[in-house]
Amino acid sequence: MIESELTNVERTRAYAGQARIERYARIAATQLREASRTASESTGRRAQWFCLHVEKGHEATVEGVLDGADVEVFLPKEKIFRVVRGKKISGEYPIIAGYILVRIAPSAAAFQSLKRQKHVIDIVGGPYGYHVVIDQDVAKLQALTQAPAAVRMATDKTFRQGDKAEIIIGPFAGFLCVVTAVKWCREARAKVMIDLLGKVFEIESMPLAFLQKL
Repeated sequence: MIESELTNVERTRAYAGQARIERYARIAATQLREASRTASESTGRRAQWFCLHVEKGHEATVEGVLDGADVEVFLPKEKIFRVVRGKKISGEYPIIAGYILVRIAPSAAAFQSLKRQKHVIDIVGGPYGYHVVIDQDVAKLQALTQAPAAVRMATDKTFRQGDKAEIIIGPFAGFLCVVTAVKWCREARAKVMIDLLGKVFEIESMPLAFLQKL
């Protein structure tokens, strides 16, 4: 009897949880209408790529919400192997944690709808406007992430803290940065400070292969 009642309670909670998810998806779809593929096609405005700054650990959640609302979204990922309790396991993780790309027809309503979404911090940009990621840079990043060894590229092993570099791959390609820390591992990574259109911000972990030393 108790087990039966517990099962019913669990079932009720599951239904309620699913209902909340579906309700949230409907609300998000309504809010994001101006950022959707349909809006771009109907207005005739040229769609462009922009970079969203999101809470780390919630990149996939934001990606799912946007995709469900018919917003073109790209979350660059890499496969990482880790040893847990003596077993080698693999998983996919964002190449640059905290950032995802969206392709929208730019408008005040579209930008506002994106910033209203849960776990979205802001749209990357400076005092003169949002940063537009050119199609060629996105295509290059997409090609890399589809390869078996997405970021297993030649790296400059002379990088040190304080070095200046140009970012040559990814959503920040073309911008200059200062390396504030280097982590030497199988896929070497760096912490960098970027001056983006007059706004300085830090990226905690970027593939060192994405940088070219100046």
